[in-house]
Amino acid sequence: MSTGLRIVEREEGGRAQSSEHGGEMSAGSNSVSLPPPHIRFVEFAAKVFLPAGYPASVSPDYLRYQIFNALQAFCSSLAGLLSSRALLEGFGVGKADASATHALLLTVLQDFFSRVTTICAAYVVGPSLSPEAKTFRLLADVSNDAAIVLDTLSPLFISSALLPLRLPGLRVAALCLSGALRALCGIAAGGSKAALTVHFATPTAGAGDIGDLNAKDSSKETVLALLGMLAGSLIVPYLTTPSATYSVLFGLVGLHLALNYLGIRGVVLRSLNRQRMSIAWDTYRETSNSKFLSPSEVSDLERIFERPGVLRELRTNSVAGRCTIGSSLNQVLRGGIIPFALLDQMKEENYVLWFDRGSLSSRLGGADELRAGAVHLHICLKEGNSAVDQLKAWAHAVEVGRMLLIQQRASFPRPAPAELILAAHRRVEPLFPDFLQGLRNVGWNTADAALLPGSPRALIVSIEPTDLEPETNFEDKKEK
Repeated sequence: MSTGLRIVEREEGGRAQSSEHGGEMSAGSNSVSLPPPHIRFVEFAAKVFLPAGYPASVSPDYLRYQIFNALQAFCSSLAGLLSSRALLEGFGVGKADASATHALLLTVLQDFFSRVTTICAAYVVGPSLSPEAKTFRLLADVSNDAAIVLDTLSPLFISSALLPLRLPGLRVAALCLSGALRALCGIAAGGSKAALTVHFATPTAGAGDIGDLNAKDSSKETVLALLGMLAGSLIVPYLTTPSATYSVLFGLVGLHLALNYLGIRGVVLRSLNRQRMSIAWDTYRETSNSKFLSPSEVSDLERIFERPGVLRELRTNSVAGRCTIGSSLNQVLRGGIIPFALLDQMKEENYVLWFDRGSLSSRLGGADELRAGAVHLHICLKEGNSAVDQLKAWAHAVEVGRMLLIQQRASFPRPAPAELILAAHRRVEPLFPDFLQGLRNVGWNTADAALLPGSPRALIVSIEPTDLEPETNFEDKKEK
């Protein structure tokens, strides 16, 4: 008969641990195999700075991003100390003729521009922060580094020894611009970081804890900022000349941006935004075996800074035009010929795809034709549309761009706008279900599309014919 018990458990970090219990005289005693001290220290540090359940509770790209994020935060802390010293010099610290009131007014002016920029930036870029998280995360660091450089250079504008003319007004402008750039950094970093946090807290299997992940990230940032300040306190006193200061500054800024780029480049988002959807569909149509690109493969191909909604052919890098999703059909059709045949044949779809008025020109017969050059497409969504409808609409727009580029290379005349869109729809319709299932099989999240920045400008409730003649446009209707 057994008198002991051996228990094997797997801890939250994934390490297996065994313990033995038993013996007639020691019912409560146990023998536990403990790891060496250095292993226990590493495990303790992991519990302090990494989310509970790591690595099973985070996405696979979390650790790589955090390593580069830690290094860039350290560089940013050092550069920030140089900026702070220069900013104090610009306010007149250490000068007998310096005025506290003057420094206060400069601070108020800088803060004014910062707050105005915060309001404007939130209005302009707010809806795009989540779909384009990688772009705005890097843009935030570029803005912050530009502000650091401006602050560090600001004393030059009042130093006659370094410039032939004293330019105090330029110094004030530089300080105001740096405040605005820091505000832009705050908006871009805050929104994009929230989107990245949601991504990191969604592992390929299971679920993570966003609250715990945020708390651990704040803990790491606090330690790194402290280490950066301590290192800067040792280095800054030795930077006594402008040449030494600016050499170290630009070196730190360059290293900071490089580390940020490498960190962002390694993030593998599994939601489909406009650029990633374009890459996935274009590759699917270009390859003979209809290849489905995984999120990591698309991440290697996507551009960090790309024009929003651009329709780019991946193989040749040619641009067919751009597409706007969520447009108002009333605005798109205003002043143009109504495509009755197109609207009738696409009535079963939850979207309408049509060209911008600037891409069309009217012929003598009353029909529209495509202008030469890049086109501008609009996706107008219907009420009750889903993420799958948005993905299909974008694939339709990319297919229109592909057909235009193919016809352009073959020197074919451009077809009628409605015929082109319907021909592209006939190609997309039978292929899209297989394409969508293939994306799901390789790890894409198709339930939550990231194509639409914010909310659509309008949703189509119904499209009903009236007694107007087909040649009559909206302007004629107003005249009647």
